[in-house]
Amino acid sequence: MNITFQKEEFTEKLAPAMGSVSSKNTITSIEGVLIEADKESGVIKLSAYDMKKGVVAYIKAERILEGGSYIINAQRLMQILRLLPDDIINITVDERFNTVISCGTSNFSLFALKGSDFPKLPELKCENGFIADSFILKKMINKVIHSIAEQDTRPMLCGAFFKIKKNKLDIVSCDSYTLSKCEIASEISDVSNKEDMDFSFIVPGHALNELVKILSDKGGNIRVMLTRKHAIFNFEDLTFFTRLIDEEYIDYNRIIPKSNDIYVTLNRERLLAGLERANLIAEEKSSRSYVKLIVEGDRLSLASKSANGEVYDEMSCAHEGDGIKIAFNCRYLINSIRAADSDEIILTFKSPTQSVTISPREKKEDEDFFYMVQPVRMNE
Repeated sequence: MNITFQKEEFTEKLAPAMGSVSSKNTITSIEGVLIEADKESGVIKLSAYDMKKGVVAYIKAERILEGGSYIINAQRLMQILRLLPDDIINITVDERFNTVISCGTSNFSLFALKGSDFPKLPELKCENGFIADSFILKKMINKVIHSIAEQDTRPMLCGAFFKIKKNKLDIVSCDSYTLSKCEIASEISDVSNKEDMDFSFIVPGHALNELVKILSDKGGNIRVMLTRKHAIFNFEDLTFFTRLIDEEYIDYNRIIPKSNDIYVTLNRERLLAGLERANLIAEEKSSRSYVKLIVEGDRLSLASKSANGEVYDEMSCAHEGDGIKIAFNCRYLINSIRAADSDEIILTFKSPTQSVTISPREKKEDEDFFYMVQPVRMNE
């Protein structure tokens, strides 16, 4: 194989593929990126696949003197490219898999693997799916991603639940301690032009962490295709795909409190600043450490005490109902308050042992969010 390409374009496609390269696997081939060069079309295809998620991208080469299919260690390749000048790069691989990566007078040598050792990719073509806006999808994922469990005996909690019906998109996540829900009314079209569009699926959290890096902040359509086992996100010249979690999602509407009767309205930034200060004292690894919220009249107080010291903060609020003293894991509360993108928010409570709910004071016509955080027991 003998290929020449622009460094900037190649690294632009290789960067999102790095999140789908395995670093903890006994299969050497999936630690690399598969480079396939077609001399006739002049196109280079890059593939990365860790057996759970993957990326396929296409690059127009400057020149392909000899085509081929080889696997090069992805981490080493990216490190080399970053150190080379922003210019034309040449990669050659001979029949003994000796690989030379050169730019001007600089060159690196390493070994490649034959392309046939790369695992077979899943089928990435189907006729079932929808088209949505890339920026809206990214915004919604960022609002709920903090509530996805990293490990749980219930696999569905390790992903986010997507529900698309007509022109409404809901995304829900729950890690047993917090619940996040975001819904947006947006123009969503079925790729098969069905009028009764209705999709629901669960995308793993590790895949969403990579997807939000690829989704554009500038918007633009993204085509999401769904097979029985995979979700496929098609961009202009890049495809990201992931295995779905094949489980039924929890009945989250059942666990949302319906009878909270204590209402506290306050400035979100002020509360977040107070919680960030309290988090300097609260010890996340200690079950005895927490942040305590005390609501009395038109004041909300924050207090935390641990081996690190003590902190106390007080702020004004609008309050309806009884007073309350309740405690939370500070980090869980911070994550939900930070994601609640609104100038003023409403916290609702029932008792010190029941979850707080967080919602915007003024709801937008086409967007809504909702958060729930479980309290912890106070040791006093």
